[in-house]
Amino acid sequence: MSEADEDDLARAALETVREASAATRLIAADEILDQLLARGFAERLEAPPEADPCLRVAAVVSGLSGIASFESLSGRTLYHDLALLSRTYARILDHKDAVEVLLAEEIRSNSRDYPRPVPVDLFEKSPFELAPETIKAALKALSCGQEFRDITSLTTAAGAVYLFSTLYLKRGYAVFLAEQDASLAMNP
Repeated sequence: MSEADEDDLARAALETVREASAATRLIAADEILDQLLARGFAERLEAPPEADPCLRVAAVVSGLSGIASFESLSGRTLYHDLALLSRTYARILDHKDAVEVLLAEEIRSNSRDYPRPVPVDLFEKSPFELAPETIKAALKALSCGQEFRDITSLTTAAGAVYLFSTLYLKRGYAVFLAEQDASLAMNP
């Protein structure tokens, strides 16, 4: 394949990933391959019969600047454009079908990195956009799972429910932070 053909293929792969990211969607190599084939790149993707064209696409995409990849919960490698979808947002999109894992990771991340407890109603807002009953069911499942035993809740004096990880926050400090956050929310 000529250098011009390689450049055209890389440009088309980049456009495919960007289109998916602009639509707030992650994309896997097989989906990129399908898009490239639909755009007439079949001859540029020709390889020996034993070669996997998805591996060729993955190699092309891995060389693109600004394109990130990660292993999905499903085990597939997913791609996204960092200018359109941050790594954090991409992970949230990937975990939307595993609500318990999504909540646990976000709660742990907030407890560890910021440190702060998160109001339970955060998960009703963008980018999560989970229904209250979905959140309630997920929290119940979290309370039953051994791998999630560090996830706990507290209720502020004003009645707001916050979630935190005991791996990263002591209860007293989490209560203090939640009360502070709740009072700021009530008195902007």
